[in-house]
Amino acid sequence: MITDPRVFEDEYLPRELMHREGAVEELSSAFDPALDSIQANDVLIAGPSGVGKTVLARHTLRKLDAYASVDHAHIECLGTTTGDILRSALRKHHAQVDVSQNTPVDDLHAQLRDVVDRPYILVLDEADALPDTQTLDYVTSIPEVSIVAICHDADRWLSHVSNDVRQRFSGPIRLGRYGVDELASILRARAIQGLPERRQ
Repeated sequence: MITDPRVFEDEYLPRELMHREGAVEELSSAFDPALDSIQANDVLIAGPSGVGKTVLARHTLRKLDAYASVDHAHIECLGTTTGDILRSALRKHHAQVDVSQNTPVDDLHAQLRDVVDRPYILVLDEADALPDTQTLDYVTSIPEVSIVAICHDADRWLSHVSNDVRQRFSGPIRLGRYGVDELASILRARAIQGLPERRQ
C-alpha cells in the first residue's frame, strides 16, 4: 500500500534536491539580495528536458519563502504572447491586478511598473518559447523585477536576446542528466517516504 502517493507524482516537490546541492546554493545566492529588499539577480537555468530545471526553481523559491515574504510568480511561456506574460505577472503579483484581455501591451507594462514596489522574481518557464525578445525588454526595464529564465540551450537562448538583457545574466546554471546511481538513490528515497514497508 502507498502511504504517500504525492511522492510519486510529477509535480512532487521534495524537501531536499538530491545531487543538485550546488545548483540550489547558486540559485539561492542569486535570490539573497531580495532578503534585504533589494532586486534579486537574474538567472538562466539550462538543460535538457527532465533534469529538474523547474523543480530547482520551485524548490529554491520555497526555501526563500521560509526566510522572507518575497513576491514571485511562475509563468509558462509556451504558446503565449508578450501581453499574456505581462498579464500573468500582474495577476500573480500580491496586488492581484485585474486586467482586461484587450489592454494594450504598453499599458500593461506601465501598470506593472506602477505596481511593483519591492523585489519581484518572475520565473519564465520554457523561455525558449518567448514570443519575441521585446518581452524581456519590457520586463527587465522595470526596477525590482528579476528574471529566472528556464531554457534548454543557454548559448542559443542568449544569442537571441538583446545585448542589454544578455548582460544581466552571469554564467548559466547548467543541469545535466542524472547518472544511473543518482537516479537510483532518488527513487530509493521516494520509496522510503511513500511505501510503508520501505520504512522498516
